[in-house]
Amino acid sequence: MATSIIDGTVEEATFKRAFSKMQVWGPLVFRLRDGSTRTLDKVIIESSLAPWITPGNSGRFYCYAAIDHRGIHGVRTDGGEAHYAFARNNEIASIAAAAVGVLLLVMYLAFMDKISGWGLICLIIGVPGYFLYRQTRLDAEKQFDADSGFVPAPPAAPAQ
Repeated sequence: MATSIIDGTVEEATFKRAFSKMQVWGPLVFRLRDGSTRTLDKVIIESSLAPWITPGNSGRFYCYAAIDHRGIHGVRTDGGEAHYAFARNNEIASIAAAAVGVLLLVMYLAFMDKISGWGLICLIIGVPGYFLYRQTRLDAEKQFDADSGFVPAPPAAPAQ
């Protein structure tokens, strides 16, 4: 899956809703270092990372795109703080789907001597989903760790 970096300042951050340890935000508007803007809609953020996604906060924001959503998994502020948190809800849900699939297949085979269609569907969704979400998380961790030497850009000189 894809990872990317946004260097800039949060201009607008609209909180939508929260689940367990995950929050949905959008739109997020960033003012980039070159003066342009970039907008992200429906962004998934792990709850512990949310305090650094506030208007006025500037630095480097680490983004990812998964199968069905995109999110922010890390922030290195211009003040030198580094925060990493990846929302693993879909990875865990994929494991659960695969487990339900196995359980349904075993129960149907044991008690009815046939194969459960729902069990197969759960396995077909759960197993590849787990590996894809896991790879996204590993790529995000690598991206964040590889950029540990990030030095914030100096403030722009005032125009004369």
